[in-house]
Amino acid sequence: MDKKTILVTGGAGYIGSITTKQLLDDGYSVVVVDNLDSGHRKAVDKRAAFEQANVGDEAAMEKILRNYKIDAVIDFAAYLAVGESMDEPKKYLVNNVENFVKLLDCMKKCTIPIMIKSSTASTYGNPEKESDFPLKENYQENYQPASSALLEGIWDGENLAGEEFFQKIISYYQNLYRHRSDLQLSEDQIAKLRIPASVYGLTKLLDEIILNKYNQSSGMRWVALRYFNVCGASLDGNMGENKPNPTTLMTTIFWGILGKTGKLNIFGDDYPTKDGTGIRDYIHPLDLANGHIAALQYLFDKNEPAIFNLGNGVGYSVFDVIKAVETASGHGVEYEIKPRRSGDPAVSYCDPGKAQKILGWKARYSLMDMAETAWKWHSQHPEGYDSK
Repeated sequence: MDKKTILVTGGAGYIGSITTKQLLDDGYSVVVVDNLDSGHRKAVDKRAAFEQANVGDEAAMEKILRNYKIDAVIDFAAYLAVGESMDEPKKYLVNNVENFVKLLDCMKKCTIPIMIKSSTASTYGNPEKESDFPLKENYQENYQPASSALLEGIWDGENLAGEEFFQKIISYYQNLYRHRSDLQLSEDQIAKLRIPASVYGLTKLLDEIILNKYNQSSGMRWVALRYFNVCGASLDGNMGENKPNPTTLMTTIFWGILGKTGKLNIFGDDYPTKDGTGIRDYIHPLDLANGHIAALQYLFDKNEPAIFNLGNGVGYSVFDVIKAVETASGHGVEYEIKPRRSGDPAVSYCDPGKAQKILGWKARYSLMDMAETAWKWHSQHPEGYDSK
């Protein structure tokens, strides 16, 4: 194949940096754009070109897209802390939606027709019926609630939840794009947006809807990849998660072992599961990287827009994760049982069969692989990329 040049936004972040390396290893040319707000310059593979910029800076992005003759964009540039999204919803709407629209406008202007979007399992909200699992990509087509599932958050200093909170967000969006007929939301689309329980999940589902609008207005081809809980590091342990306040379970456990945090809090041991703790689907970042590359090839082959789950399709409990960490590290994990958190489902795992059938992609790394590579990273880089 001709050597394609891929722009990776947010490429100095956890998943973006590992995907960048894999793209380069697979023969692609890569340009990374990151504002280094939460990314790390040291995480970017030296073989990639690097531009420090914000994807919302249209002049800078247009210059980059034209100068490097970009063939496709993989977009990781988003805020992704669920709790923060409830406290600062406008920050998430600006970065995850407004800046995304600006990026798509630049792509349209520069006639770049291919976008791979980093999406999330949070678009599924908190399904309650056992029959909803494993989660399939058409879940949002089959379930359109009458009122929003949004948990409590803050809007202009006021505590709001549910439909009241939701209407503030929808009004904000509609007012922002009142002069853009191509970005108006239909009643069906608004109904779908009531499914996520967090502002973060809502912004990502809204991005998927927006992508479809660009496909209809300009023929942009896209894939959205909904990933589940990401943990693990590069196989050599030199690239991994490096956030000031990690929220992922496995990283939190390792920080406890390294003395960076106290005991692990387990929220609920009375769920109707095998050991009473919540069950989730976990995925290694290398599997995600390969999923993005498979999606790229799918679009280069001129296929239609699509959404795919990327997960193992297996549910692991909190105690399963603790056991894997203890085995990988040789350290015991101290924990304390706390009451359940509002909105946490007992079980959440996906059906990754669509990605396997259409993209030829399947997760290769086990929970033990995730724990072993993550321990290698955290134990050898206790201060992340700033470790000496």
